[in-house]
Amino acid sequence: MYLKTVFIRFYKSFNDDFLRKNDERVKPKPWEQVDETFYPYIEVPIEEKITTIVGANESGKSHLLSALEKAITGKEIERSDFCRYSPFFTVKQNELKYPDFGTEWTGFTDDQKTKLRRIIAGLENVSFDRIFVFRENSNKTTVYLREQGEYKTYKVDKDQALKLQEILPEILKIESDVALPSNIPIKKLVELGDQGYSQGRKFEILDQNQRNKIVDALDIFNKNPGLIKEVQNILGPNVEKVDGQGLEALKTIVSALDEVNYSEAEKEKREKQFALAYKLICKIAQVDTNALIDLTEAIKNGMQGYANGIIEKINRQLAINLNFPNYWVQDRNFCLKVIARDYDLVFTITDRTGTEYSFDERSQGLRYFLSYFIQYRSHESHSEKSEILLMDEPDAYLSSQAQQDLLKIFDLFSSPDANSHLKHPIQVIYVTHSPFLIDKNHGERIRVLQKGNEDEGTRVVKDAARNHYEPLRSSIGPYVGETTFIGNCNLMVEGLSDQILIAGATTYLRSRDISNLETLDLNQITIVPSGSASHIPYQVYLARGRDVEQPAVIVLLDSDSSGDDAKKHLLGKRGQHRKPLLKEEFILQLGDLRDKFVLEAENISMRLEIEDIIPLPICIAATKHYLREFLQINELEIDRLSEDVVRDKLASTTILDALQESFTQSSQNDLKINKVGCARNVIKVVNEWAQAKEVSETQSNALTTFEKNFRYLFKKLNEMQRYAQQKLTDEKLTQKIERLKKDFNARYPISAKREDAVILLDEIERILYINKENESSKEIEAIGIVIQNLRRHFKLDIEMNKSIDDYSGFQSGLERIKYAGLLASQDKEISHDSVLNEGLEEIPNKSQADDTSINKKDDTNENESLVKDRSSLDKSGKTNSQKKTRPR
Repeated sequence: MYLKTVFIRFYKSFNDDFLRKNDERVKPKPWEQVDETFYPYIEVPIEEKITTIVGANESGKSHLLSALEKAITGKEIERSDFCRYSPFFTVKQNELKYPDFGTEWTGFTDDQKTKLRRIIAGLENVSFDRIFVFRENSNKTTVYLREQGEYKTYKVDKDQALKLQEILPEILKIESDVALPSNIPIKKLVELGDQGYSQGRKFEILDQNQRNKIVDALDIFNKNPGLIKEVQNILGPNVEKVDGQGLEALKTIVSALDEVNYSEAEKEKREKQFALAYKLICKIAQVDTNALIDLTEAIKNGMQGYANGIIEKINRQLAINLNFPNYWVQDRNFCLKVIARDYDLVFTITDRTGTEYSFDERSQGLRYFLSYFIQYRSHESHSEKSEILLMDEPDAYLSSQAQQDLLKIFDLFSSPDANSHLKHPIQVIYVTHSPFLIDKNHGERIRVLQKGNEDEGTRVVKDAARNHYEPLRSSIGPYVGETTFIGNCNLMVEGLSDQILIAGATTYLRSRDISNLETLDLNQITIVPSGSASHIPYQVYLARGRDVEQPAVIVLLDSDSSGDDAKKHLLGKRGQHRKPLLKEEFILQLGDLRDKFVLEAENISMRLEIEDIIPLPICIAATKHYLREFLQINELEIDRLSEDVVRDKLASTTILDALQESFTQSSQNDLKINKVGCARNVIKVVNEWAQAKEVSETQSNALTTFEKNFRYLFKKLNEMQRYAQQKLTDEKLTQKIERLKKDFNARYPISAKREDAVILLDEIERILYINKENESSKEIEAIGIVIQNLRRHFKLDIEMNKSIDDYSGFQSGLERIKYAGLLASQDKEISHDSVLNEGLEEIPNKSQADDTSINKKDDTNENESLVKDRSSLDKSGKTNSQKKTRPR
């Protein structure tokens, strides 16, 4: 069996599902009622194999992991965990409550189904493929089954709950903050393998630091022999004569033996490190503890040859059984070994250089990754129960490549092969901040948590997979696109060479103390190479997604046919609701600044690329660097590439094409000049010339032109960036509506006339009209529908001087206005391929039609009440359908 969904309510940052609560189409499920009031659980779908939890700081990621454990085990559910902005958080007598949890299970074996039928009365003849287990107020366990379209309740007493717990999966944790120690006392390994072993001396199982303290303390007596005689009489009449230095030495020895210098937390962590080393040596490498005893005796008796033989065999066992290089792709020649030193086994590493290092000389990342791998390799599957692995932020100590390697470990847990030591698959659920721990091949595994405002609490962003990676933008800082990382403000460029030139020129200009307005702040803007101009429209769609909140995007294109076509696609009505993907003020073609650039020739090709704003001497020097260092062309052929030869061709082509044509004519090699290679060398040449003590007049003029051209380009991009980001900082539509709603509720806390409500809704509609160019069409349309429904349902246009019937219901309706846009953005899916076609067609959203939406039909029973005609707003701010129904 495996976990399919976890339900959380009133737990820490998880309050209740405020979106579901304000969706009038939803039909409450039996476990969502509290005293006949609708308080829906926050539902987190869990993948059968691996689930990745991401979210911004304080979004509730770690709370989710602890909630998972409590929901499954039913243990350590405390009142102190209760959500403090829940309406049920109280200190009143007899009203104190505990958080509520639920789990959905499926994938049962026949044996598990048989056990469940024995435990839960009434299941004997019931066919089921999933069950729901809820723990309410810590001591009430209820099981639900879906039968014939309805949920049937099965009460579970304490004895049944204990038996049910015996079937549920075990929780497995990988210790993310415990690394393999650099050394371990040999006798400690023996003790861990044989709890009854008692022949070791205390001194032998101390770590190296403790033993060094004792030896240093004993050295005090060696330097002052008189102290020994005084200490011998320490219990006699001369106790006061014992030198203070001698007493301090004795205290050091005793404290080292008793480990008093370690806190309890340090002792616990140290024991975990030793346990990890034991798993490596004795479980994975399968070294017998008796061999370790023989090793200590050999060292003690000076039998170095015998000791070396044992060490050699231990290392051979490690190499055979660990197989670590297959999973540490950063160094396929990696080799982990041990050496014997005094009373310890010391871990060493040999890398691809053949050099041997101690652990202390290598990165923490290697030690921690090795720790995670050891915990995987040493894990023994439970004989009867399935298991769920929980891991909190394993990226803390790992490099980006090591994080990618860790994804393979997770796959080994979740999909063990036939030869694996694991007997059954283990579900993996982990929390991360890092884009490198997100498997881009499996977007369906991502669960994005988002913290709402005030009492909203944590929610699950249901559109994460549909928008591909857009919601991750605000969750992990730099956000993962299909080819790169996208941040809060994004400069889309055609290719890698553009990215290299812009980033390199920015760094160069900043080193020259150029004004911030004439450079780019690379901490505030992400340069996104799209692969080609034709890919930019899709990249823009991917970055901006379909969510209500969208990141800032600006685009830089070449002034050639491909750039023209890309701009046409961006401006054409091919976005959602047949709107442009991007406004023209956020698109720049290099030709737009042609009159501002200093170009090599007045009649230079009209096809302006970013390389064309680089002075020819720099381009030629960079090309020669590339030919010499990468293509290894001989100097005679390189020297034939001159400014005069290239300049003659500039009238009809771009600089790069002119360079290629000139090189092809003067060389016998049929080799292509790579744009990326040239771009890197352009930055290299610029920096070399700028740092040179003496430069020629040609070089000096070229640098001046390079600076001028890029300063003007960056000034324009800066203006576009500021304008794009300014739109993000403007007050959001939902914020404006919320402000009006709060003001209305403050003025009319108990009741209001219908005319007051009409004025409020008119004001909201005016805001919709004012913002229709800046906000999502779908958001505005959805809000307009809710407003129409409120007018009709509460009969606001009839006898407007009367009070509103069911005023609390009207206030709930106002709350729906705020979330209508967010709900609408998650209702349908847009075909990605249609972005570049004539228009967008909406298709059913598979991500929300899967098994996790168990009661999808029930949830939409009330959908018929929604207004069918989705009319646009006219200039007065009223909808067309509203104009037909409003009295004159």
